[in-house]
This record gives sequence, C-alpha cells and structure tokens, in this order.
Amino acid sequence: MKTSTIAEAKNNLSQLIHSLEAEEPIHLTRYGKPVAVMMSESQYKHLISPAKSLNSAILNWRSQLDYSADVSLSDKNLKSMRKESAGREFSWDE
Repeated sequence: MKTSTIAEAKNNLSQLIHSLEAEEPIHLTRYGKPVAVMMSESQYKHLISPAKSLNSAILNWRSQLDYSADVSLSDKNLKSMRKESAGREFSWDE
C-alpha cells in the first residue's frame, strides 16, 4: 500500500486523488506513523456495503483472492475443511 505524509498529501491532493482512482488506498502518516487512509469512492462503497449473507461474503472474499500469490488456503484445503460430519448431540437442558 502506498504511503504519504499529511504535508505531502496537502501539497499534492489532486494528484493523490487521481492515483486513488486507479490504485489501492493510501496510508497517511504523521511523524512516520499511520494515522489515516485515503481511498476511492468505489472502494469506500464496497467497504461499507453490508454483506447479504455469510455465504455471499465468503464467496466475495474468495473471488478477490489472488491465487498466484502464496496463499496457504488452497481450494482443496477449503473443501477439506467443509467435509460433513456426523455432528454432535446437543440439548438446551443440562
């Protein structure tokens, strides 16, 4: 993720906004420590939109997964975690 100091952002705001439309969010720093994040409107809307269900959230996450990166959860791993089991006994009474 790209970083910028607050002073740099103030001096180059229009340039940063143009780069946000094409790139990922920008961390704003003060004295070398991250204090805020700038992002495009489309990224913000995506962030605040509620997931319709847990399943759709998982499917959305998996669709954004970069399979070319070294990810420890492969499709095969995820499917093996999802295997059905006999279940367990449960009762609200003790």
